[in-house]
Amino acid sequence: MSFGDVVDRLEGVTTRSRILESAALEIERNGLTLFRVKRVASEADISVALLYSYFTDREDLIAATIVYRFERVLLGQAEIFTTPLRDINSSEELRAALTTMIADAQDPERDEQRLLRIDGISFAHHNTTASEGIAKAKFEASDKIVTTVQPLQDKGLLVEGMTAVAFARIWYALFFGQIALEGEHALSINPDAWLTALHVLANAMVAS
Repeated sequence: MSFGDVVDRLEGVTTRSRILESAALEIERNGLTLFRVKRVASEADISVALLYSYFTDREDLIAATIVYRFERVLLGQAEIFTTPLRDINSSEELRAALTTMIADAQDPERDEQRLLRIDGISFAHHNTTASEGIAKAKFEASDKIVTTVQPLQDKGLLVEGMTAVAFARIWYALFFGQIALEGEHALSINPDAWLTALHVLANAMVAS
């Protein structure tokens, strides 16, 4: 491959990424129903004709954008989830890591990320490209999480009967799979009581 070919390829990647960023903004501002390709092209500072040299049609652009957003959110969440759990060598360190994760889970941005994931998954039910892209992102994020969490089990830091995968699924679902239940209803809970319950759960999962 010549130097010119490399430059052309990199420029193509940059243009495609710029289109996807612009399309993601279009979805955030106007939703899927009012999504307009002309606005995306204008935001990306390119012509509609150039945009269509990267994507076959409006549906293809939306599908690629859904995957793009989903990948960023899911892999970003996996990074947040795994960072405190790296290089843990004692029960005390694991408890401290879980305390950090519990505090981070209260960030309001988590709910926005959960909504973006649900939005993407919903669209993927009707689009093969989006479905395949989301499946790939899930596979990559899952591998990242298991690679980080498995040593906790190998080092005997989890209570008996708690596998690394079960540990990861419980905490990942708790922090990144739910939508905040706002308002007054049967499942409403005082924030302090909720945090206390999370810490009780965390302590119960760590070997003495």
